[in-house]
Amino acid sequence: MILKKAVEKQIRNNLPLYFFVLVFFVAGIAAGAFTVDALSSMQKEELVSYFQSFFSILDKEPVQSATVFKQSFLNNSQFVLIIWVLGITVIGIPLILMVIGIKGFIIGFSVSFLVEGMGLRGLLFALAAVLPQNLLIVPGILVAGVLGLSFSISMLRRKKSKTKKSFSSELTVYSFNILLALLILFVGSLIEGYITPVFIKLFSH
Repeated sequence: MILKKAVEKQIRNNLPLYFFVLVFFVAGIAAGAFTVDALSSMQKEELVSYFQSFFSILDKEPVQSATVFKQSFLNNSQFVLIIWVLGITVIGIPLILMVIGIKGFIIGFSVSFLVEGMGLRGLLFALAAVLPQNLLIVPGILVAGVLGLSFSISMLRRKKSKTKKSFSSELTVYSFNILLALLILFVGSLIEGYITPVFIKLFSH
């Protein structure tokens, strides 16, 4: 109950930032989808061939769940750690939005290619391979983006107002909140490593 109220307050207090982060994320998805359209037919055939060989490997070999989990957490935590670093800098605002856009681009490109290149099978595979973990990973990265933007803006205000508010205490709170975002990513990566492969095998036949 307390956690729910804290989350609601955080969203309410940063609603404009959530809007901007969401806009850049959606713009990244759209850019990824449009990039698929720009690929030549030969490039699309090569990618389809790659996925088909991937499917055949899945049928023959067991998925190394621990390896998938570690790689997923490593890849996604890099986004959050980059955002954390950028949030500490006064020039971090546009760069954080760019990082969010890149994450959207990756998802948009992956899903759009699977659907366009492989039809219904690609759609089912996208739902199985992309959706489950990203129900947590995407919100985790978006929350980190908002935290980074909020801290970067507070840094700018600090410079203008010359406030004596403790920087170290603000940095501690910011870092703790980023750790919570990483925790969300950790759970999402667990899903990608241990649950998503079950769905992938189901739809890869």
